[in-house]
Amino acid sequence: MSDFNKIMAFQQMMPYLNKEQQEKLADTLGMDLQEIEKRLVGKNKEDEFVLILIFMEVCKNITAFDEGVSQLLKTATSDLLVELRNGNKFMLEIKHTEKEKYSISMGNLQKKMDYAKEYGLDLYFAISIKGYWMLFSAEYLKDKRGKIEISDLTKSKLDEMLGCFSYVFPKGVRIKSVYSTDETVKTTEIQFSPYGKLVSYELYYNDKKIFRLKGKNSPYIMYAMVLEALQDRLSMDTQTIQQSGNYTIINESFSNDFNAISEYKFLLAPIEHTMYDGEEKYTVHTYIENAKADENVLQIRFHLTHIRNAMLYLADKGLDIMYIKNNLIYKLGSTKTADKE
Repeated sequence: MSDFNKIMAFQQMMPYLNKEQQEKLADTLGMDLQEIEKRLVGKNKEDEFVLILIFMEVCKNITAFDEGVSQLLKTATSDLLVELRNGNKFMLEIKHTEKEKYSISMGNLQKKMDYAKEYGLDLYFAISIKGYWMLFSAEYLKDKRGKIEISDLTKSKLDEMLGCFSYVFPKGVRIKSVYSTDETVKTTEIQFSPYGKLVSYELYYNDKKIFRLKGKNSPYIMYAMVLEALQDRLSMDTQTIQQSGNYTIINESFSNDFNAISEYKFLLAPIEHTMYDGEEKYTVHTYIENAKADENVLQIRFHLTHIRNAMLYLADKGLDIMYIKNNLIYKLGSTKTADKE
């Protein structure tokens, strides 16, 4: 069995194993667990981008190539053959790096371009740098000598291809969450380890309360789930955690004026926040495997209409939200265009 096939086998079993069992399986496969985990990061990012394509509902067909067979034949295949609903077809490479820039040799790039050309198709690269997804043509990479940085984000064709917006949130947005480990306390039943269950959730803008969620029957539960991507971004900016007995109070806020979050982030966040069996992370790969087994899985999720309706609700309640479309910035709920990026 090749290393590639071993890693694929490990990925299938990983969600069902604790750390000790994972180490034993790695030993059985004759591989180092840390090396497997490192290589799985790239594979999981591939799954994440595939899920973005599926959730945005822009594809008519997605065909994946077998990397193992490609290695045997020494063929410079791409990861996917994508056919959009508008009829456009192209080869797609999916890449991820935690470094400051993505780099591909000119020789390797040319081989992949030649392979796509044999089938009369263009080649595109979906590249994740420190969690930010971008999409570029192979010609753009060629012009950049195979090197892509975060500064290339404004040249990305991803939002255009997906037909999605990026919402821009201002300084002054804040979320206050209260959790409790006391089982006698009335909660929403939403769990956040190790702080317990969510007691209340409040969204503010410049100290004005937009809404408050309290109790498992609150109509605002859906909003809290839809806004998980916003809360993730807030926690990366400014977060304070206070303990008081069995209660934990978490305040998260923006300290900068321009905070853009793409719609696909809002679609992915609820999947990424789901925990498997209370301990192990329910990965994007697990979700895809479950969707393969049951097509209804893809229907029981948030759709773009949920995201857009939630944003309009927040705007109606006084939260100043902008959105980016075709590199132009608009005020949500208005036809006025702001300055071009």
